[in-house]
Amino acid sequence: MSEEPALVPPHTRTIVELGSGDYVLIEALAEKDPETIYIGIEVDDMQCMQARSRIELQNVFVLHGSFKEIVPRLPDESIDGFIAILPDPLFIDEKKEEDWKPFYRHVYAKLKKPGAFRLVTEITDEILQPVSNEAYDRWSIWLVSAFRSIGFKVAAMVEGSPVEYSSRYLDQFRGDPERIRIATLDFVKE
Repeated sequence: MSEEPALVPPHTRTIVELGSGDYVLIEALAEKDPETIYIGIEVDDMQCMQARSRIELQNVFVLHGSFKEIVPRLPDESIDGFIAILPDPLFIDEKKEEDWKPFYRHVYAKLKKPGAFRLVTEITDEILQPVSNEAYDRWSIWLVSAFRSIGFKVAAMVEGSPVEYSSRYLDQFRGDPERIRIATLDFVKE
């Protein structure tokens, strides 16, 4: 009797990207780390179809749908890490904090202990003027406070995005560092 091939290859970790867009980032990460399973969640059906036709890696899974609906269905404490690159303002805006916090509580619950959540996000001026250091600092303090209130601990926060990360919007936003100030926050669940 022959064994059926495993649906999920043997792996040591599982990383989920929220809003994978063109899947370029998750594909690059998966190529360098074949023992980790990478799951990308994207609502845009065309982006998912293109990713499925392009990506041949066995450790990348393309999920079509809203991460707001998919993440709550994952088992608690089953994910080693989440990544969110430039989330839609609906999922990070200061004025809508009470609307998006419940989602990130799900993210927290799904993380293993220890688990990590990397957030790369941006602040812009409402009329697209350069963002002052004071505005950036005030925003950074609010952002850290908002995620601490969920339970996350801040492991690191740096201005800018990881140089090894690339996506269409990230590359575009990097081109205007005065008006679009990016921060990378690494949160952990201990």
